[in-house]
Amino acid sequence: MSLDQQLQPTELAPAEHAHERFDAYYGRLFGWSVRWHGSRLFLALENGLCAVTLPKLAAGPVLRHLADTGCRGPVLVLPTQHGPRVAILAETDGLIPPRATLPADVDLLDCGALVPLPIGPQVPGISTEWLAAPDPRQRWLPSLSAVLAGVRIRH
Repeated sequence: MSLDQQLQPTELAPAEHAHERFDAYYGRLFGWSVRWHGSRLFLALENGLCAVTLPKLAAGPVLRHLADTGCRGPVLVLPTQHGPRVAILAETDGLIPPRATLPADVDLLDCGALVPLPIGPQVPGISTEWLAAPDPRQRWLPSLSAVLAGVRIRH
């Protein structure tokens, strides 16, 4: 059994060990900073980790561009009061563009932001869920430049 199979959290894990399993999976396996707030788990965007968010309905061309260029990475679906948004996790590559240079429907979350992570059973449209789950065999993230290139070609 590989490390990722040993650490993979499931809803069948005993509740008293759920925090430890999710900490190990997201934290130790992927090297992400995670924070618990009550029973909710969040990814802390720090150490060069960021997320580009946009409406789910507009994400198709961006995700295809990333796949076509070999830059696939983890993507979350975040329910909001204005409809579902996708959050594409990326590496900042040392460059954070001014917000004014981004399309109006695109947000860049970086240092200090918290992004909810899926834990336990998900309810589509209500719970945060993975559109493309992180892959323990491919732990690198696409660069922010690659994600923004995909965002700009969709218009």
